[in-house]
Amino acid sequence: MTQRFKAVYFADHPSEDSRQKALTLAFGKNDLPLFNRLKSRSSADIRQFLGHDSFASIKVAAEQEGLAVGTYCLKSLRLKLRNTDQLFLDEEITSDGFPAIQATFRGGTDEPLHAWYPYLEGYSPSFVIEVLNQFAPKAKCIFDPFAGTGTTPLTAAQMGLEAYYAELNPVLQFLIESKVLALSLGAKQRKQLVESLRIVSSEIPKSINSFAADTGLERAYTTVFKDRNYFDKKQLKKVLRIRTLIDELACVDQICARFINVAAISSLVSASNLIRRGDLRFRNENELIDHHPDFVNQVCDQIVRIASDIELLESHGHTPKLLIENAKHLGKIDAVRFDTVITSPPYLNGTNYFRNTKLELWFLRCLSSESDLSGFRFKAVTAGINDVTRQKLIEDFDVELAPLIAKLSEDAYDARIPQMVANYFADMKLVFSSLRNNLKQNAIVAVDIGDSAYGNTHVPTDTILKNLLSSLGFTVKHDLTLRKRLSRNSFPLRQSLIVFEYLGSRSSKTIKLKPKWKTNWKKFTRNLPHQKGEFAKRNWGHPLHSLCSYQGKMKPSLASHLVETFVPDNGRILDPFAGVGTIPFSASMAGRESIGFEISPMALHVTQAKLGELDGTICEKLISKLDKFLKRNQVLSIEYTEMEKVRFNGNLWDYFSPATLSEILMARRFFQQRPPSEANESLVFSSLLHILHGNRPYALSRRSHPITPYSPTGEFEYRALIPRLRAKVERSLSVPKPPEFRPGQVFFQDATNWWPQQVDGLDAIITSPPFFDSTRFYLANWMRLWFCGWEAKDFQTRPLAFVDERQKKSFKVYESIFRQARERLNQDGVFVLHLGKSKKCDMATELREVAAPWFKVADVFTESVDHCETHGIRDKGTVTAHQFLILN
Repeated sequence: MTQRFKAVYFADHPSEDSRQKALTLAFGKNDLPLFNRLKSRSSADIRQFLGHDSFASIKVAAEQEGLAVGTYCLKSLRLKLRNTDQLFLDEEITSDGFPAIQATFRGGTDEPLHAWYPYLEGYSPSFVIEVLNQFAPKAKCIFDPFAGTGTTPLTAAQMGLEAYYAELNPVLQFLIESKVLALSLGAKQRKQLVESLRIVSSEIPKSINSFAADTGLERAYTTVFKDRNYFDKKQLKKVLRIRTLIDELACVDQICARFINVAAISSLVSASNLIRRGDLRFRNENELIDHHPDFVNQVCDQIVRIASDIELLESHGHTPKLLIENAKHLGKIDAVRFDTVITSPPYLNGTNYFRNTKLELWFLRCLSSESDLSGFRFKAVTAGINDVTRQKLIEDFDVELAPLIAKLSEDAYDARIPQMVANYFADMKLVFSSLRNNLKQNAIVAVDIGDSAYGNTHVPTDTILKNLLSSLGFTVKHDLTLRKRLSRNSFPLRQSLIVFEYLGSRSSKTIKLKPKWKTNWKKFTRNLPHQKGEFAKRNWGHPLHSLCSYQGKMKPSLASHLVETFVPDNGRILDPFAGVGTIPFSASMAGRESIGFEISPMALHVTQAKLGELDGTICEKLISKLDKFLKRNQVLSIEYTEMEKVRFNGNLWDYFSPATLSEILMARRFFQQRPPSEANESLVFSSLLHILHGNRPYALSRRSHPITPYSPTGEFEYRALIPRLRAKVERSLSVPKPPEFRPGQVFFQDATNWWPQQVDGLDAIITSPPFFDSTRFYLANWMRLWFCGWEAKDFQTRPLAFVDERQKKSFKVYESIFRQARERLNQDGVFVLHLGKSKKCDMATELREVAAPWFKVADVFTESVDHCETHGIRDKGTVTAHQFLILN
């Protein structure tokens, strides 16, 4: 192709169709350098370079020289290029020699990693390098409070600098973490990854139909988006199958799966009925005519592109760290200090940054309800009209803004605009005020910002920001115009780089009262109340503590005393490794608001049953439905076939009489078709899990063990399922919960993944993560996990995602837990970890190091395990002591 074309929009172009009001410039082979410099520039830029704001003006000038309009324009642009040796010296290079084009996303499109995800609100790596070279040549520790796609921290790290960042959007967090991983791989790992990616990309088109559509993600799509037709049915089915493919691949190759995930999220919009044109919107009729997407092919193409980028990378030893999600919460962290900040805050331009990534957020399972999207907007810096909510309304804005707010109130086409502007600067003040505590004296803060116009009112964002930061102890060192722009109403605007120096010192800390839990904790360590009197008894507490036996369960009396020690009356507590809910249930029983995370489907339902309001009538109705199902159905041959593939201590045939096994298989199918969705259903389900195996007549199995299904002994005999199930449920309901009981909530949640938004404002996090040398939970619970739906292949792959397996490689798996904990805890909140110490691993020492950027150690207390019962378990791991790591 010898010609390239560039369209330049003119409002007065003679075309009757508004969409055709453009002058098309044709660049020949000799003009290719000129085209390359212009191809990513806006129409406003090119009109300014030509020196003509209107088509009429250009036409007159062309006629005066006897040239066609297009010929005249190309001649003018060639002349300007030849005379400056740079294209448009006043625009491309600032008065300080700063390259303007690098201050946009387009400036870095040829950089490795930069094109992995289409994100317009960004700048190039060269921009960061230039800022550092010109304004912070001695920088050592860099921070970006609005990291976006991670250009600042990634570039700084590649330059050998220490780098931290904040980013609220999980999509962008995931993208940055993926780039960081790509850069940290060694040559051998990188080669293996590239090979794996290329193999997967070639196999996906052939194998995609063998993967089931992800039903959970499909339900979320309906719940979150209602009847909005974002994908046609065919493409949606492909998206759901790709989700399953990624999840299954992650069980055997997490690294490869991550980059397939990147390829998928970057392909979602292009395969949908939506299009990004500044904001995300539906494609119009003309745009749909030539739109024939194939999500699978697009993902495969992007995988190949990513693999090619990774192949060209060189690893480096520095790894940027996500310090906190929300920059407005920087005041909670004082362990890290920066000498340089380079950032581009959200522009005050009405853009809804989270709405623009809603498809990606959904695909990453960050949206499960309609309110989740607005929840993200509530936390973010107010930059769009839809960010203005009743909860964010403010009346006490800076007095300097009063004239501007008043004028906007008169002129604005939307009543929310004045409030949006007031909120924006209030949020920015909070961010930069909080940032001061993390800055070294004389730190450099470089801010890329743009001003705005609404109607006939100019909002001088740059000027207001300079005044705002000046009031916080920052001094303006440079104010550079990077790019001139025009608003929709042709109001002249600019993109600027403002460089500040922070002359102050670390802000003094407010003197705080000693939290009550510190006194309580000293009393606990002196007395160890859970080891004395009634509390030392095995069966202490409510019968629901024994709803379903579980190896490694915390002693209920210990959980109860920890809650009393650390959680204030009516306080809010989270257990991110809830297990069978001992800690959350103890909190609910004491009238606290309890939340739990659990990744095991078995433990999830046990916890859900404990934390909910229970009704015997509802339970009996479900048992009756199950009874009818067992009488009206029979076992399918495929169920026997698949069952026989699951064997650990023995084949399932060895545990039950044929008639009992038949009832168990049908009951398994019943609950797979009707998964428990509330506490009463979970109580019935958990009761059935409990009676699957044991050493007493209540159990359905031959004589085994109630916690771990060791190889059975004794005679085969028919043990009817329904009467034993009914009896177990009745025993569980026999003792009412106390009046102060407060229902809690448990999430099917990987604690290392993004936490649900409603998990916030916590007074305490109390948890007992898997001990380093504990026995494997999935093996101890293999029969119950099988009943929950696991098949033979699941036992080979799913446990690889569990923390008890992942921590054997690195305790860095806890980083995201500590980071999110710091942000979700109240200022005086406390994080309590009950750990196991062994000859192989001192967990408290390991985890305190991982937690250091976010927490200080209040105490490490070691307790003997001599008082602990073995429950007849032959292998309890190699734990020699229990540790309590207290962080605040």
